[in-house]
Amino acid sequence: MKLHREPNMIIGACEWVALPELGIARLRARTDTGAKSCALHASQIERFRQDGGDRVQFRVHTGHTRPDQWQLCQADLSDVRQVRSSSGENEERYTIRTDLIIGHNRWSVDITLTNREKMRYRMLLGRIAMKDHALVYPARTFLQGKPRLDSEEF
Repeated sequence: MKLHREPNMIIGACEWVALPELGIARLRARTDTGAKSCALHASQIERFRQDGGDRVQFRVHTGHTRPDQWQLCQADLSDVRQVRSSSGENEERYTIRTDLIIGHNRWSVDITLTNREKMRYRMLLGRIAMKDHALVYPARTFLQGKPRLDSEEF
């Protein structure tokens, strides 16, 4: 029997998130209960082998008003998935698993890497990532404030 966890926070239509394992202290994310998975705007995505495992290196564009603001990241490759984009096209995407922080809550999520440069938000928070963790109040934004990080995380 699978136990069901009750969500422990209410989030808005947009929230500040942190991805500490990628070195990202703050990023604006759009919540999307219609999207199954999370998506992160990444460029210069390169797959490589290290210590017998598949990894990816990529740039995460962290600036909303300054597109030249980015963070170089590396992560273990957890999957390669076929994802239907918002335009209805099927796209093959690299997927990573990493920790996500919203407010003072932290948990692991799967994130697909894709080009979102035409989108207003650099990250999309899908329903699987929110399941058992958050309820969405779509009429409000940034209810959890900026992510609360331990000082030794960055």
